[in-house]
Amino acid sequence: MDILLNYFFIGFAFTFLLDYISDKYADHPAFKDVPEWGWGARMMLILFWPLGILIFTYTFLKSYFK
Repeated sequence: MDILLNYFFIGFAFTFLLDYISDKYADHPAFKDVPEWGWGARMMLILFWPLGILIFTYTFLKSYFK
């Protein structure tokens, strides 16, 4: 049971971090084409956060080293 709660807590923390960053930098030109995400997308990210971290890292490194 502890493993499951840790899994959800890490997913919640990662989702909170991405939500905070997207709200803080909403006026930045790089975020002009980023769509708004609702509660459904947040819940999916909490459940599938390892995949979300992989996608986030890949796109971040791709844009950083471009």
